[in-house]
Parts: sequence; structure tokens; C-alpha cells
Amino acid sequence: MRIDSTKWMNMPKTYERTQSVEGTKNQRTNRPDEVSISTEARARFNETQSSRTEKIESLKQAIQDGTYKPDAKKIAERFLNL
Repeated sequence: MRIDSTKWMNMPKTYERTQSVEGTKNQRTNRPDEVSISTEARARFNETQSSRTEKIESLKQAIQDGTYKPDAKKIAERFLNL
């Protein structure tokens, strides 16, 4: 089998070519990307955040007190269902 290196030199250029779609223009802008979050999404995040914080704090306290006893079977089942 013979591999000619000159053929492989131009191969990356094949993938660099872009094709224009009819009816569109390629425009480059120097604007940075933007993300906007709606007020409804912010409110839901804040609700979730507070309830999650309470749960984390209660778990931390149970671990410190030595009263946290996780169910090994439930943990194993969750791993197997992944």
C-alpha cells in the first residue's frame, strides 16, 4: 500500500470550506454574546435555591449529629438505574 503525502496535505482544507445557504448572508459582528434571564426564571431559581439550601443544612446537621443513616439498597438501586 502506498500513501502519497501530497494528497493528504490538502485534506484539511476540504473541511474548512463553507457553503452559503440561499437567502442568507454571512455577517460577522464584534458584539459579545449575551444571555437574558426572564423574571419568571429568576423567581423559580430563587425558590429552588432556598428550599435546596434548607435541605443541605438539615443533611449537614444530621451528619454532624451522627443521625444520618442512608439506605444502602436505595443507593445501589439508583446506581444501577443510571
